[in-house]
Amino acid sequence: MERADLLEKLIGFVRDDLLNGQAGAELTPTTPLLEWGVLDSIKTARLLAFIRDDIGVRVPPKKMVGDHFKDLEHVTDLVLELQQPVG
Repeated sequence: MERADLLEKLIGFVRDDLLNGQAGAELTPTTPLLEWGVLDSIKTARLLAFIRDDIGVRVPPKKMVGDHFKDLEHVTDLVLELQQPVG
C-alpha cells in the first residue's frame, strides 16, 4: 500500500470511528493524538485492531510506545516499517 493511501485510510478511521466525525476538520497527519486526547487506551486498542484486521499488520508489544502514536505520520511510518519483509 502506498504511504499516501495508508495515511488517508488511517485519517478516515480516526475521524469516523474514533472521533465519530467530530473535529474532522482539525485532524491532520500531524495532529498530536496523545497530547490532544484523541487516543486513550481504549481508542488505541481500537486503532491497533483496525491496523491488524483491515490493513493486515500486527503491531508487536515492543512497538506500542507513545512515540509511534504521537501523530498519524508516525503511525503510518510504523505500519509501513512493519509491512516490510524481514531479511
